[in-house]
Amino acid sequence: MKTLFQTLFVFAIASYFVACSSAPEGEKVDAQDAKENVDTPPAPTTVSLQADAGASLVEWIGTKTAGEHSGTMKLKSGELQMEGEKLVGGSFVLDMTSIEVTDLEGKDKTDLEGHLRDNDFFEVTKHPEGKFEITEVKEEAGENGQTHVIGGNLTLKDSTKYVELPAAVTYENNVLKATTPQFTIDRTQWGIVYKSSKVGDMMINDNMGIKIALTTAAPEAH
Repeated sequence: MKTLFQTLFVFAIASYFVACSSAPEGEKVDAQDAKENVDTPPAPTTVSLQADAGASLVEWIGTKTAGEHSGTMKLKSGELQMEGEKLVGGSFVLDMTSIEVTDLEGKDKTDLEGHLRDNDFFEVTKHPEGKFEITEVKEEAGENGQTHVIGGNLTLKDSTKYVELPAAVTYENNVLKATTPQFTIDRTQWGIVYKSSKVGDMMINDNMGIKIALTTAAPEAH
C-alpha cells in the first residue's frame, strides 16, 4: 500500500509540473539552418517603406513550473520592400535592451527584466540587437486571418536560424501592416538554455510564445 501511495504521489507531482510548464499556445515554428540571402539589385519598381518603430511591437510569453510571465520588446528600425502592393522583402532590427515584463510590478518586475537581459538569457550588453531578414514571401491563406507565410533568418545572440512565420499582411493608403498570430519557437535553438530540459532541467519551458505587429510609417504629405 505504501509503495502504491508513493507511486501515485510521484505521478501526481510529475503531472503537476508538466501541466504547469506546458508550452504557450500557438503554432510551433521549427527553426532550420539559415538560408543565404542572395543580394540581388531591387527591381526598378521596388519601393522601400520605413518601419514605424513606435507603432510596431513584439509581445512574448514564457511558461515555467510556477506559472508564466509575459512582456514586450520594441522595434529599433526596419525597412520593407514592396513591388506594387506586394511585400517582397525587407528586414527589421529588434532592440533587445527594451525587453520589458508586463505582468509584474516593482522589484519583481525589475529583477526579472535584469535577469532576461543578463548572460542566462539574451546577453544584451554583448548582443543589444536581434534581427529578422526576409528571404522569401509566399501568399498563403490560413487560420487567424493569415494571408502570407514570411520566411527569413532570425538572429538572436550568436545564432541565426531560418523560420517561416504566418502573418496577416495588409496594404492600405501606402501603409503596410504585417501581424502574426501567437506562435512558438524553441529558445534553445538560439543557445538560450537556462533552466531548460536540454540541460536536464524542466523549470522553464523551451518553447516561448511570440507575437509580432509591424507597421510602416505613413508617407509624408507633399
